[in-house]
Amino acid sequence: MTNTQILQTITSDLKELTRTMEHYKATQTIDLKSQWLDKLEVMQVLRMSERSIQRLRKCGALPFSKVHGRILYKRLDIEKLLESNYKKAQRNQCGC
Repeated sequence: MTNTQILQTITSDLKELTRTMEHYKATQTIDLKSQWLDKLEVMQVLRMSERSIQRLRKCGALPFSKVHGRILYKRLDIEKLLESNYKKAQRNQCGC
């Protein structure tokens, strides 16, 4: 194979790779709504008052993002909060 043929092959491969990446980018959409929750959604999920959510925020237990005065919470952070406070039942306490 000559250098010209090698360059043509590499160029062709790069064009194909570029087309594949562009197609991949076009089909991958990020659904931000499913990743972020507003105050009311967090209150419903945790079944807590607005003030309780504010306390969790203030003490650093619940991370948040504030954009133009609107506070949003990551769904993943809510799940982490619940998991970190999960207590397994101990059989000997209730006599079962």
